[in-house]
Amino acid sequence: MTVDDSRAALHRAVQELWLAVAELVLSTNDDQPEESDLASAEHVAQLAVEIQGRLAEALEVFVGSLPATTEGVLRELCDLERLVREAGLIYWRDLRAHDPVYQLRGSTRRRSGAWPSWWSGVEQSLERCEEPLVAAGEAVGAALHELVTSPPTETTRTNTSRRSS
Repeated sequence: MTVDDSRAALHRAVQELWLAVAELVLSTNDDQPEESDLASAEHVAQLAVEIQGRLAEALEVFVGSLPATTEGVLRELCDLERLVREAGLIYWRDLRAHDPVYQLRGSTRRRSGAWPSWWSGVEQSLERCEEPLVAAGEAVGAALHELVTSPPTETTRTNTSRRSS
C-alpha cells in the first residue's frame, strides 16, 4: 500500500464515520419529543454536534491534495489523528460510558411518554457509530504506519563473530 492508498482509505473511513454521526445528530436533535425540555437530552444532542464538528474539520483536510513533503503529510496525519481521537473521546467518555447512559436512561424513563423511545433510538444510532469510529482509528494508524515505515531493503549480513580461546 502506498501513502496515497492509505490516505484514500483514511478518507473513506472518516466519511463513513461522518455518515454514522450525521444519523446520530438527526436522532438526538430532530427526533426529540415535542416537549423537549430535558436538559440531559439537549446535552446529548450538543455532544453529537461536537463530534460532527471534529469530523467536519477532519474532512476538510482531504479537500486539498496530498502535501508535497513527508513532513507535511505527517503533520496532516497528526491533525487527523487528533480529530478522530477527540471525536472518539467524546463518544466513549460522554455518550457511551456507564454513568451518562445510566443517567439518561433514568431521566427518560421518569419522563415516560415518547422519551424512552427517543433514547432507545439514540442508543441504536450510537451503536452504529462504534464500528466506523474504530475503523477510522485503525485507518489513521495504518496511514501513519505506511508513512513512517520505509520499504524493506535487502541487505546481506556477514557473520563477524569472534571465537574466544
